[in-house]
Amino acid sequence: MEHTKHLWRAILIIVIVTIGYVLARGFLVPESFGKYGHYRGDNVEEQMNVRVPRHGAGIESCAVCHDDRVKSIAQTPHKVINCETCHAPLRTHVEYDSIEAFLENPDEYDRTGPMEIHSAQELCIKCHDAQSAKPKGYPQVVVVTHLEEREMELEPDVCLECHDPHDPQM
Repeated sequence: MEHTKHLWRAILIIVIVTIGYVLARGFLVPESFGKYGHYRGDNVEEQMNVRVPRHGAGIESCAVCHDDRVKSIAQTPHKVINCETCHAPLRTHVEYDSIEAFLENPDEYDRTGPMEIHSAQELCIKCHDAQSAKPKGYPQVVVVTHLEEREMELEPDVCLECHDPHDPQM
């Protein structure tokens, strides 16, 4: 027994380190880690809220003038995406005193300019670029290969040349 003291000490150290690791991991690793893959699952919702509407009342402020478009988008997978995520804030398209006044009587306000569209590189590719961490069944594309097959180059609005984001079914 005298000759095995060092082994018992090593085993005790390994047990203490293992218990410490398991306890520390329990406190430090978020519950959502691994929910969708090898990353923090709560990050998906956080990324969806990175560009929340700041100048309008969301989709309802667009619906007062573009009701048909809003209803058609509601039938597509993009129904969860706010208009201002892809387009500029409402104030760049219509000048109004307050959003409440605009929503009550939109006919009193004039359109001040065309609605800006953010580039496909900032939007389409950001969500649809192929990544192994995305859930199975999520529409993904290997952008470089996809463009090479079509002999196209990566330009700001390249996705919009073939795809309609308001009707994304392929």
